[in-house]
Amino acid sequence: MLINKNIYFVHIPRTGGRFIRETLKINNHDVQNTEFGVLYREKETPHLTYPEYHQYLNYLPIKKFCVVRDPVDRFISMVTCTWFFNEQKIEHMFQSQNYFNETLNNFCINHMSNFFVPQINFVDYETNIWRFEDSLGENFIKWLFENFNLKIDTLPKKLNYKNPNQNKINLNNRKIEYIKNYYYKDYKLFKY
Repeated sequence: MLINKNIYFVHIPRTGGRFIRETLKINNHDVQNTEFGVLYREKETPHLTYPEYHQYLNYLPIKKFCVVRDPVDRFISMVTCTWFFNEQKIEHMFQSQNYFNETLNNFCINHMSNFFVPQINFVDYETNIWRFEDSLGENFIKWLFENFNLKIDTLPKKLNYKNPNQNKINLNNRKIEYIKNYYYKDYKLFKY
């Protein structure tokens, strides 16, 4: 998401992107590239990975930030709201580590989606990183101002995004280990 034509918010799926977009909009910041129907190389522009968004923006030299999230919590959020998965498919994907990995990889390839892509694929060494667990409240607002001169006076009311296909997922230690193994680079880089 391009902000005021000189800042780029790297929108990693299920890390508070809609809340950030609405926060910026109600505080009169110019926000572009937020439409999910707009595609670049057959992928939705709001969720482009690195270097896709650099190419899409014609290598515009801009400051970047993103929000990262604990990979297990992010996975739960992704799989429970994704129309593709139902409870049977969710249970089925946990047959083995290899099958779990294949299921997520195939989803990304077959649906031309960056939804389950590891967070590490969205950032480069210049990306400023905020942790979802540190809240998108007052400290985040202060961080945005200090690092990007983005003034936020008003926060939106709680967004009530409800997916009618809300799935349930029951995780045990083995399933959590599969998730952690798949997203092991996220754990290493972001120190979760």
